[in-house]
Amino acid sequence: MASARVPEFYLHKRAHVAEYPPPPGTEIDETLHKSAEQKTGLIAGNTITLNEIQKDRITKIAAANWAISRDGTLKTAFSPSLVDEIYRTELLVTTGRKSIDLHRVMVLEVSQYLENYLWPNFDPENSTVDHVMSIILMVNEKFRENVPAWRCFHDREDAFEGFLRRVLSLKQQGRSLNIAEKTNYLLFMIHAFQSLEDEIVRGTMLKLVHLQLWHSLSYGRFQMELCLHPQLIKKWKTMVKKEAKEARKTGESSDPRDKLEVKFLPMLIEEFLETDEHCNRMSASVLDASEENLESRIHH
Repeated sequence: MASARVPEFYLHKRAHVAEYPPPPGTEIDETLHKSAEQKTGLIAGNTITLNEIQKDRITKIAAANWAISRDGTLKTAFSPSLVDEIYRTELLVTTGRKSIDLHRVMVLEVSQYLENYLWPNFDPENSTVDHVMSIILMVNEKFRENVPAWRCFHDREDAFEGFLRRVLSLKQQGRSLNIAEKTNYLLFMIHAFQSLEDEIVRGTMLKLVHLQLWHSLSYGRFQMELCLHPQLIKKWKTMVKKEAKEARKTGESSDPRDKLEVKFLPMLIEEFLETDEHCNRMSASVLDASEENLESRIHH
């Protein structure tokens, strides 16, 4: 008998629960804290015991490298190579149908890998692709567990836009992503677009659905949009003049289609279609949520 399919409503909306804790004293139905997969039994058995955590080699690595000492500092200096090694040996999936090794991600989440090691030591200019992908996986895990995902990023708000820009330009950073990485990347983008209530996420993500996205339209479709939305013609002309002035001032390319904010969403749709060709390797929940999210982006 085929397993029950997760209702799309839960898949699309569940992430928001993590960001809005109920007021003190509010009676809560405990079933609301369970993920859609847990409610339907799709991930039964994906649990981890305290004994397993204590015996895991990651726990020992965490204790030696990112456990916080009494004075609030790390016991050892940050090692970029350790981040790369953990990603390659513990997080990166290269075979099989799953996009993550859930057990390894869960142990790293318990150890506060993101809060104590990945994010405090992230450098928008110099951190590796593996470092960026590690943060992506840990954020996805927080959403899966239905806990606040963006809280630790507020400790370094000045670096967050740089992190998101690294995420947006990931395909241009000298390493191709495999199908599992592409799946995790798409899931992260879904979570980001669904987190516009968080100001540090909203500031960057809304630029991707701004009016300048029309630069990527074909000439015929662009003319049609102007006819359908005549109230935007004046705003469009003002924006184009401003872009041309900024281009002359900075000496950058005068073609607005070269901007990351203009080309990212079309690239993301192409990425989704490419990943969709391998949908037999993806979970149905990720595929359905990706389709729904991309559709909403196109309509808006």
